[in-house]
Amino acid sequence: MSDADLPERIGTGIPGLDEMLRGGFFVGTANVVSGDSGTGKTIFGTQFIVEGAKNGENVMCIITSEESKSIVREMKTSFNWDLEEYVKEGKLTFVDITDPSLRLQKSVEIAPSELIKSFKKLVESKIEEIKPTRIFIDSIEALFLAIESNYKLRTLIDDVFSVFRKHQVTSVITVGSMYDLDEMVEYGADSVIKVGRIIAGNNLQRSIYVMKMRGSGTINEVRVLNISDNGMAVLAQSPYLE
Repeated sequence: MSDADLPERIGTGIPGLDEMLRGGFFVGTANVVSGDSGTGKTIFGTQFIVEGAKNGENVMCIITSEESKSIVREMKTSFNWDLEEYVKEGKLTFVDITDPSLRLQKSVEIAPSELIKSFKKLVESKIEEIKPTRIFIDSIEALFLAIESNYKLRTLIDDVFSVFRKHQVTSVITVGSMYDLDEMVEYGADSVIKVGRIIAGNNLQRSIYVMKMRGSGTINEVRVLNISDNGMAVLAQSPYLE
């Protein structure tokens, strides 16, 4: 296959990760970052869209579990990433659960599937309006936890992911480890990156590995995930070494 025939890739903005992915995410794919609470999923997704905004791209951040001002404050104090400035420049658009068109609480109480239909419709209209290259959803489980049928859950996950693929938007979607929902979300994704924590001797290390990536080889290693004042980076070493 010639270089012209190869699918286009997009850099993650996370030093060391593109090497593991053999060049970054494929454009127009749904990429899941999965892990327990506190493993760095929100930082990962934010760093991904900050990379796009720094490059002059239009990006979108969809918040399902808190208001956007919480992430804005956290990223400013932790890494000096000025998300508000990107919003003012028109490069970053937030979509909050507080948006009245989602009617989150009412929809969850009456018909969870209607919430997801409203969410999908809103996201698609925002994509058509803003034309982002990157989207970060933090986190997806808030939409799907109330769906009892696994068949229905799989269908709805595929429906949401298909919106990003249809519009050739590269998305990072975080999911927590709970009630096996993460496995269902991972199944429908184009790639899955697992983040976690490992105890090696007296050391507590953050870890990262690529669980799957459709259409591409990857580096099949568990590596150290380092979080510093500059953000997140993948180190070319094993977290199991004491």
